[in-house]
Amino acid sequence: MEDFLRNKLEKNKYKINFMRYLNSYGEFLKENISPDEMVELVADINILESIVTDSDLLLKSIQAKEEDIFKTFEVNPDEFKEGYSIEELYKSKDFNKKLKNKKLKKSPIEETEDSETFIENTMDVKFFLIHEKNKSALDKPEYIVFQTKKKVDTKWSDVKLYSVNDDIKNFYDKLTNKTVELKKGDKKYIYFTSNSCKNWQIQNGELADDIFLELMDKEQIKMLLKDKDVLITIIA
Repeated sequence: MEDFLRNKLEKNKYKINFMRYLNSYGEFLKENISPDEMVELVADINILESIVTDSDLLLKSIQAKEEDIFKTFEVNPDEFKEGYSIEELYKSKDFNKKLKNKKLKKSPIEETEDSETFIENTMDVKFFLIHEKNKSALDKPEYIVFQTKKKVDTKWSDVKLYSVNDDIKNFYDKLTNKTVELKKGDKKYIYFTSNSCKNWQIQNGELADDIFLELMDKEQIKMLLKDKDVLITIIA
């Protein structure tokens, strides 16, 4: 798989340090995309759009631990049909009653489909957070309710509940933020994006020049990567 992707990228005159992300990305593709879809994807692969974040990385960023929805909230599973959606749980009278009894509150449902993220070309994610009633939306939530599907599918996975054991900001950062190193010759330029590749800001600004600008958009970064002497490494 790695050799196949490497050959395709070389044909497009892109060079990349695979060590940082190809294993997780490649495994994600193999597990979630059929061989026919894989061929089609690789044929049109774009190096920036391939900097994806999968659901496992999202959950790992908050040290998420899977919990049983029905046991945790003492909700009767018979109230839900097989393959129920996150929306059905969200609107459930029984579920909302149990949240209230436990002095918990839920945030609105959020969807990655509604905004540009690094996973937008491979999968969709729906989620909402559950906080203690007296906590603000800025505080660490107690739980996240999570549902995903492959972009090519119509069917969503089962709704999952996870306890949140780290700063939720990490989760949102994983959705939209990336830091890369562009290397040409003996110079290394560190660029950071916080809006899913739309704009890139150089971090070591003293190295900015007429080619490696202080601020670049997605198309300018793409043009730089067409230079066979420019290497890109995903840092975070």
